[in-house]
Amino acid sequence: MSKTVSGFSKLNKLEKIDWLVSTYFNNENKVKQILMQYWNSNPVLQDLHDDFIENTISNFYLPFGIAPNFVINGKDYTIPMAIEESSVVAAASKSAKFWLDRGGFKTKVLSTTKIGQVHFMYHGNPETLTSYFTAIKPKLIQDVKPITKNMEKRGGGIIDIELRDKTQDIKGYYQLHVSFETLDAMGANFINSCLEQFAKTFKNDALEFKDFSEEEKTIEIVMSILSNYVPDCLVRAEVSCRVEELNEDDHSD
Repeated sequence: MSKTVSGFSKLNKLEKIDWLVSTYFNNENKVKQILMQYWNSNPVLQDLHDDFIENTISNFYLPFGIAPNFVINGKDYTIPMAIEESSVVAAASKSAKFWLDRGGFKTKVLSTTKIGQVHFMYHGNPETLTSYFTAIKPKLIQDVKPITKNMEKRGGGIIDIELRDKTQDIKGYYQLHVSFETLDAMGANFINSCLEQFAKTFKNDALEFKDFSEEEKTIEIVMSILSNYVPDCLVRAEVSCRVEELNEDDHSD
């Protein structure tokens, strides 16, 4: 039978480790020693590590290497790489050196548009839902102004909100499909915060929409989350040279 632990997040780090080793391991002292040997000797840095995520018990280290000789858009770079797989750094370094005197890598950011959805269930008249969405759309955007104002100052923000009918996949299933401009930021927290507010406004204001029947006013929010499928978030990277320059022997040291 599975063991359930309550209040685990309220335990301090040593108490979390004690619970872990006593629950799953026989040699408790050895496991504790292994976990604690990877703590940062600088307590300030260790506190910083502990604040990154929840329920930290130790740190996880990877080899930190560098790949030199990269030329990207005419500028020299040495690329840091934290990776556990052999040959990757060597292959990257060799490729960079090959293209070093052949013009290097040329890159261009084509688009930084990202998307997220509010997934919800609605079992009423689709045309009435469309009318409601059209009426509520300006308020959806207005209600997230406190969240979007800083992004808008930088030139980003909400691009558009669409109502998408997904009832062919699942009965009663719809989405608010939102596109965002987050510029150089990944924007995950920004996007999710906007989506959560959209969901709140969309659900609550439905209770006051006069064209909804009592049954139609009940909109069930399933989840509000950004999407990792971002086909319009694009970067182009390319290399080019004359065919005769592809012979590596001609450029050997």
